[in-house]
Amino acid sequence: MTLKSKTYKVFTLTAVVLMLFMSIGFVVKRDVGYHMDDIAVEIENRSANFFIDEEDVLALVMADERDSILGDRFGRVDLKKIEDRIESHSFVSDAEVFRDLKGHLVVRAYQSKPVARLIARNGSHAYISENGKILPVSSKYTSRVVVLTGSYLNKLTTMASVEEDPYAEQLLELIDYINNDRFWSMQIGEINVDRRGDIVMHPQVGRQKLEFGQAENIDKKFKKLKIFFKQIMPTKGWNAYKRVNVAYGDQIICE
Repeated sequence: MTLKSKTYKVFTLTAVVLMLFMSIGFVVKRDVGYHMDDIAVEIENRSANFFIDEEDVLALVMADERDSILGDRFGRVDLKKIEDRIESHSFVSDAEVFRDLKGHLVVRAYQSKPVARLIARNGSHAYISENGKILPVSSKYTSRVVVLTGSYLNKLTTMASVEEDPYAEQLLELIDYINNDRFWSMQIGEINVDRRGDIVMHPQVGRQKLEFGQAENIDKKFKKLKIFFKQIMPTKGWNAYKRVNVAYGDQIICE
């Protein structure tokens, strides 16, 4: 082997080793820490609700300096721990943290969606989310949803979820029924629930009290109420009756 060939092989081997070390160093650098510009925050379900923003999420991402998020090179980033911290926020229902193809940290937070506002007689306020979680109110934003009032709310606002009480789950079914129906979502403004669970609804138009009884036989009762709104009210007038009761059997009681 000539001296020229030996020199070429040594040079080639040296170049390969240097490239290998550079590649390893780059991977380690991307794996142990991120600068602020390397973090992309995405918030889902924010079209109608603004309870959290990018600053809130970044504050949770940066909450533990031991994660080496800012690139201090002293440890690896624990993506699961970051997800758990973000999900600890009251208005986050789920979170995903991952690296994109460029090595950037992508943080995706799924915002909880309130379906009803709770106003208890003892002064407590809260929301119910679409998955039944009881959420605190926020100083940043107020969601325009149906309002629940009454003595039963003193109990409901102390729960973490409607799963703690079978009747609370029935109330969530009632709320979902109203929200998923175009007519009733525009008509029902307030739902009052007393300590026994009996319900009185207050419409947006008119001064009638709609006595619903317990949160059961929901579809059947709303069909009776629709008869009142579609057939009786147009002939008798919007304020002809002060009380409409659909709690019993097939009757519609108007006073």
